Amino acid sequence: MSHKIKNREKIDLNKVRLNVEVPNSSLKKNIGKAYKNISSKADIPGFRKGKIPYQVIDANFGKQHVLSEAASLLISELYPNIVEESDLKPIDYPRVKITQLQEDLPLVFEVELELEPEIELPDCKGIKVTGLSTEVSDQELEYQINTIRNNYATLEPVDDDKPITKGDYVTIDFDGKIEGKPFEGGSAEDYLLEVGSNTLFPEFENSLVGAKKGAKKNIVLTLPDSIQNKQLSGKKVDFSVFIKEIKRKVLPEVNEEFLKNFGDYKDADSFKDSIKKRLAKQKENIRKAKIIEEILGHIIDKIKSDVPGAMVTSRIKQINKNIDEGLEKQKIKRSDYLKVINATEDKFNLEIKERAIREVKEHLIFKALEKAEKKNIEPSEDEIKKEKDDIIGRYKEEDYIKKIKEFLQKPEGEETIKQTIRRKKIIDLLVENSEIVEEKKTGSMDKNGIWTPDKEKKETGEKDKKLWTPGSQ
Repeated sequence: MSHKIKNREKIDLNKVRLNVEVPNSSLKKNIGKAYKNISSKADIPGFRKGKIPYQVIDANFGKQHVLSEAASLLISELYPNIVEESDLKPIDYPRVKITQLQEDLPLVFEVELELEPEIELPDCKGIKVTGLSTEVSDQELEYQINTIRNNYATLEPVDDDKPITKGDYVTIDFDGKIEGKPFEGGSAEDYLLEVGSNTLFPEFENSLVGAKKGAKKNIVLTLPDSIQNKQLSGKKVDFSVFIKEIKRKVLPEVNEEFLKNFGDYKDADSFKDSIKKRLAKQKENIRKAKIIEEILGHIIDKIKSDVPGAMVTSRIKQINKNIDEGLEKQKIKRSDYLKVINATEDKFNLEIKERAIREVKEHLIFKALEKAEKKNIEPSEDEIKKEKDDIIGRYKEEDYIKKIKEFLQKPEGEETIKQTIRRKKIIDLLVENSEIVEEKKTGSMDKNGIWTPDKEKKETGEKDKKLWTPGSQ
């Protein structure tokens, strides 16, 4: 379907107007479709929808209305080609204005497009950032080893004369009464409790410390305001407790038998050395992520122009979609999720909006940096090959590897690889040009994020976290 872009005019910093002309023959081809569309929607007494004669439509709506419908259909068909030909990337729906619409003349219309703005970058050199230590302390290594051992721990009965200590697992029967009457949830038999875990009430669990197997205890406490049944908060409860069994967690020794769980390690020292190297690598990644976060934060604070609302709105929709899909997979209602994280709908939406604004700004920053550093970041053939090999090497299943290879051979796959390399080079340049202020003390790690050998299989093939770009998730 032919068309001609007669004129291209920049009307604002990030807005362009295209003047487009389409041959009259193309317009006429859509007139039949226009009649069918109008017939399927029109409500004219005496005629069924979809069966209204053309003459009746002309009489009720006028021929110009039919031409407008035909033009709308034609413009919708042409729009993707117009955008592709003009090499533009609109961020919102176009504004269309028809300037010539006659049955025997070419169709002429204007398309106004809002584009990604080109932001003005501040000075990106000499930005002061924090350099977290990558040194792995003995305490961190010991914690890691004990975390791994804890995953393979066993519960062993203690001697009958050994009292309960915090961390012990006890099997108990308990019966609670308020003013001599039982209440829902106040009694249980063969209840397994880790003392000190605050699974029940801290006062209840602390009262068990020092008791021995076979002992009976009476515990009196006042139910806290945080109890789920608010009608019981502030009530005094008398618990009768019988201690049936006491078990203690026993961590395995790091020996040959234990090391069989994790692969080919000749001894405990090689195992510990391997973990230490992984922890160091993880801390290096944390260090780099922190540096990049601070650099981007500095640049964002210096950017004067606002980001387009359309880009922010689009990103908010995508974030919400991802959240809802994740909750749906876990069969969790959004309202229940908000209760768990102790957030109101308004607070949660505000956090999503702030995240969306930052991600859009980061995207625009990288676009501007890519343009400014174009000569320095274009990937070589060797770099492209290495990146492809690295990606393929993350996967084990042959069928999936085949699909990845097929994608990487396509033009869009090749461009994805190039874009990834460009972003990595931009990050390296930002880090090189920053002023890193080294942290004096050893940086502590997030215990929830520490690597353990049993995570190896789960993490194989996972993609690295990437910056958001329009069209991605």
